[in-house]
Amino acid sequence: MLSRRALALLALPVFALLGPVAACGDDPTVDPGGSDPDGGAANPDGSSVDATGDGVPYPKAKGDPCRGQPLPDDQHYAPEGMCARLVSAATNGLRQIMFAPNGDMFGQSNSGKIWLFRDEDDDGFFTKDEIHEWADTGGNGNNAHVDVEGGYVYAGASGGVKRFAYDPGALEGGEAEDVVVNQPGGGHPKHTVRVYDGFLYVHSGSVGNATHETNSPDQYDTRRSLIKRFELSKLTPGTPFEWDAGEPFTLGLRNANGVARNELTKKIYAVVNGLDNQQYKGANVTNDNPGEQVVEIAKDKKYGYPFCFTAQRIEQGDGVVAPGTQLWNAGYQANGDGDAWCAANSEKPTTFLQAHTAPLDLAFFDEQAQGVLPEKWRGGAFIALHGSWNRAPATGYSVIWQPFNPDGTAPMPTSTKDTTTFPYVVVFGAGTVAGGPEDKPWSWSDDSAGEAPRPAGVAVNPIDGALYIASDTSGYVYRVGVKQ
Repeated sequence: MLSRRALALLALPVFALLGPVAACGDDPTVDPGGSDPDGGAANPDGSSVDATGDGVPYPKAKGDPCRGQPLPDDQHYAPEGMCARLVSAATNGLRQIMFAPNGDMFGQSNSGKIWLFRDEDDDGFFTKDEIHEWADTGGNGNNAHVDVEGGYVYAGASGGVKRFAYDPGALEGGEAEDVVVNQPGGGHPKHTVRVYDGFLYVHSGSVGNATHETNSPDQYDTRRSLIKRFELSKLTPGTPFEWDAGEPFTLGLRNANGVARNELTKKIYAVVNGLDNQQYKGANVTNDNPGEQVVEIAKDKKYGYPFCFTAQRIEQGDGVVAPGTQLWNAGYQANGDGDAWCAANSEKPTTFLQAHTAPLDLAFFDEQAQGVLPEKWRGGAFIALHGSWNRAPATGYSVIWQPFNPDGTAPMPTSTKDTTTFPYVVVFGAGTVAGGPEDKPWSWSDDSAGEAPRPAGVAVNPIDGALYIASDTSGYVYRVGVKQ
C-alpha cells in the first residue's frame, strides 16, 4: 500500500516535482536552498512538511556535504552550485554501496569482501581505520544489501547468495550462511541481490553477448539473463534454495547489474547493459544502439534479450524508428519472425540511456534527508555510468540524474537522424564539462584523488542527505551535494 506521501506525490503534475529537465550534458541551475516538493510549509528546523498534512517531514540533513578532500574544480565536474569531494581512502575493487539507517555504509569488492564504512569521528571522511572488513563471500562480489527488518546482510557469491546476521553496532558480520546455491557463473557473473517485503531478488547475467541456455527460437531463457525471486519465509536453515527452483520473475535481461526500489512508488527498477556490436538489416548501428535499458522489475515482464534490442537511433525513411521500439537482433538467429515477434513479445523499457555507457547501479532520491540535494530531483534516480569500451567517441564515465514521473513512468529520449536528446543531467564526472573533452573522455592530469573515476556504485545517505559515488578503478568514494 502506498504511503500518504506517495499518494500525494501521485496527485501532483510532473513539472511540480521535476522542474525544468535538461538534456544530457546540460548544466542544470541548482537552487542551493532547494524547495519543498510537496508545497508544504517549512518546519522551524528547516525540514519540510508534505502536502498530506500528516506532519511527517523529510528530516533535515546533518553535516556539510562539502566536507572531505577537495577536488580541482577544473578536473571533476559537478553542477553549478554543487560540490564534489573525495571522502574515503581506497578500497580495492569496490563496487556497489548501500547505507544502513544509522548512516553506516556497506560496500562489496570484486573479491567478495564486504566492507563497513563508519565515520567514527564524524569528520565526513572514511580513513583506512574507519573501513572495516565486515565479512567475505569468497568471490564474485558486487553488492551487499542490508535487510534491517529481517536482520541480515545479503550478498552475491561465486555460486549464488550468502547472508550474515546484522547487528547495527557490530564491526564484523560473523559466519556466512548459504541462501542460494548452484547459480551459474561465467560471462556476466555478478549476482546482484535485493530484499524487499520478504522476497529475495537475484540477478543472473548472460554468458555471452547474445546467448541463451537452451538456444530456444521463441522461448525466453529461465535460467540466465533474468531476475529470479525467492520467498525468504520458506528458507529452511541449513537447506539453501537451489537456483533452478527460484521463480523466474522478470526475463530477457542481458546484464541487469543495478537494481533498486523507489520507496515513493514501491516499484523496482533495473539498469541493463545492452548488446555489443549491434547490426540491423545488414548495417552496423552499434555506435548509438541499443539504448541501455531502464526497466521495471515485475512479475512476468519480458524485455527482449537475446531476440530483440531497444532502438535508440535507427534511420527509417526520412526519419527514425520511434526511440524505445523493440527491434529484431539478427545476431541471435533463432528468431525468424523479426520485428513482428519483438513487437508482440518484448516490452518497451521504462526509458533508456546512451548506448554503451554501461550503467552499473542506480539509487533513488526518495525518502532521504532534504536540504543537500535539489528538491526538484526527489523521485528521480541517480545512475552510475561505468563507461564504454566499444564506442567512438567513448561515453559514460559519469553519474547522471534520471527523472521519473510520480506514476513510475519516465520520459523517453528523442532522436533525429543526427542525434539523440536525453532527459537526464550529469551530476558528477571528469573535466570541466560532463564527461570531459570528447577526445579524452576520462583522462586528465594527476589530481589529489589520483584517478579518473569509473562509477560502479551510487547511494544517498539517509543522515547527511548527500549522494555518494563508488569508483572501482581504485576504490575511492566521492560525495556530491549543494554548497552550503
